[in-house]
Amino acid sequence: KSDDLYDYIILKDAVLLKPATWMNRSANAVRPALKRWNISESLVVYDDLELPAGSMRVRSGGGDGGHNGIKSLFEVLPSDTLKRIRLGIDKDTRMDAAEYVLQKIPADQEVLIQPMLEKAVQLLDIYINRDFTAVLNEYSKWKKSYSRPKELES
Repeated sequence: KSDDLYDYIILKDAVLLKPATWMNRSANAVRPALKRWNISESLVVYDDLELPAGSMRVRSGGGDGGHNGIKSLFEVLPSDTLKRIRLGIDKDTRMDAAEYVLQKIPADQEVLIQPMLEKAVQLLDIYINRDFTAVLNEYSKWKKSYSRPKELES
């Protein structure tokens, strides 16, 4: 469904929300959604130029890391408890950051990013159906297998 400020999907125990605002104005979309559905707990999933393509970080709390969308969300969500999944998309220093994140994913990176996206969807499902501790446990297992040297995998 759509609203002027966000697109959303209502599930039994969750609302999936995608702001329709510019990233650095995400709080303008999230603020009314928090009130509309009386949301008490949040998990933010977002792309991150500072992480290598295909990598992922999961945590609760912390700073904005220079990410303007997260900086905006801190206006309406508590930074000390904000749960997040950061999706690595790398960066191209030859391009403007906004231009880079809005372009079609380059084919050489798509092969790296697709497995990460599949895992992120799985983690989101775990969060909705269980809790954030279960997300952290699953992420930890994935991270160990993701970072294992290739010669140890055979």
